[in-house]
Amino acid sequence: GADVAHLTIAFAGSSYRFSGLVPEQLASVRSRFDPLVRSDETSPDVEVDIHYTPSPEGFMRRPVGPSESRVAVAPSEDRIAVAGLGFTANIDRAPLRAQLHTCLADAWFAGAFENLFRIVATYRIFEEGGLVMHSAALVDQARGFLFCGRSGAGKSTLCGLARELEIEVLSDELNAVLPSPSGYSLSAMPFAGDFGGLPIPRPPYPLTGVLGLEHATGPSIRDCSKAEAVSRIVASCPYVNADPRLIDSLVQRARELSSLVPLRILSFAKTTSFWGVLNHEYRHGHG
Repeated sequence: GADVAHLTIAFAGSSYRFSGLVPEQLASVRSRFDPLVRSDETSPDVEVDIHYTPSPEGFMRRPVGPSESRVAVAPSEDRIAVAGLGFTANIDRAPLRAQLHTCLADAWFAGAFENLFRIVATYRIFEEGGLVMHSAALVDQARGFLFCGRSGAGKSTLCGLARELEIEVLSDELNAVLPSPSGYSLSAMPFAGDFGGLPIPRPPYPLTGVLGLEHATGPSIRDCSKAEAVSRIVASCPYVNADPRLIDSLVQRARELSSLVPLRILSFAKTTSFWGVLNHEYRHGHG
């Protein structure tokens, strides 16, 4: 109908067109992603069709009271099925595109939209030779640092300390690493928890260091084995590391990344002194 709209959002070198948004959905997406909305009509890299049905029949019910939105992701041979509160979706592998079915148009729609968008963007960046990593990313002049680790490893703590030092946080949750002519670059994605994730167009930053996090009494950086580096990288790549069709190429890519930018372990305590150690280690373009 005439009241259904589309819009294109671009970041990390790819563009995504969402078609079929009803006015309330469009307003909600615009308010969240407006600086990344692209007005030109060149064909997007990925198309996402949205089908809105006001009836909640057949969808996962929203709980009463606050809840963490859980999303189920089930990869199969030619597509990935996704389901969450008030929505289901299918992502076709080749060509990469998605269909979202939802009964949400209010404030809850933003959560469903972002949950699907994260997965679609992760697959798109993987298709482009990159990795989306569950990580914290800090940028300082022309250097980009990526810190990966399981929940509780200290990513949010590190971002809080970086903010005290007035060092820019790209995101404390998902960051994109893409191959570049000189090695790898770090690209901002508009998804985050408490730090970063601001939807502003940014250039990619050279990836200077990749670090695993450990708690300790004081800051230090140590090397780790190639096997540990690869397993830490693979563990940090959501969605694709649970996709049997992609695991072999993910491991291969983790090997390539860790041979160009070796993963090292940063032990740190809850003080800003970690930055001096990092600065010293990576001052002379130490890879």
